[in-house]
Amino acid sequence: MASVLIPLDSSKNSEFCMEFYLNHIHRPGNKVFTCYVADYFGDVGVLDGRCFYSHTYLVSSCTSFIVFLYLPQIDGTFTRLQGREAWHVIVEYAKKINATLIVMGSRGLGKLRRTILGSVSESVLHHSEVPVLICKHPHHSHHHH
Repeated sequence: MASVLIPLDSSKNSEFCMEFYLNHIHRPGNKVFTCYVADYFGDVGVLDGRCFYSHTYLVSSCTSFIVFLYLPQIDGTFTRLQGREAWHVIVEYAKKINATLIVMGSRGLGKLRRTILGSVSESVLHHSEVPVLICKHPHHSHHHH
């Protein structure tokens, strides 16, 4: 039996990640832990006005994720976590629940935000003690001509 951690946010990437896990990875007996970590980083609201609304939007958007957890074949939980650095909170929570795999999306931040904030998925990948699968939404692929 595997313990799988799926960190979520209010993005389409999280929805894709959850669907990818359910359609391609999930096995009967797996325990699915989903979590949300508020990603408030000081005055980032100046760069991205969505910060103020993200909690309200999360409540409505995560309803679809939580519905997945009530499917008969899923043994899962949803937890809201708090912390200054989302990647660190995710890595520590993975240790706490004895996760055997972390499956997460990549939001594809622009260069400026990634430089200032760092990439949560890259940091989780670097610091995790268990395998990390990063699901990239197909619409974020870069086509080379």
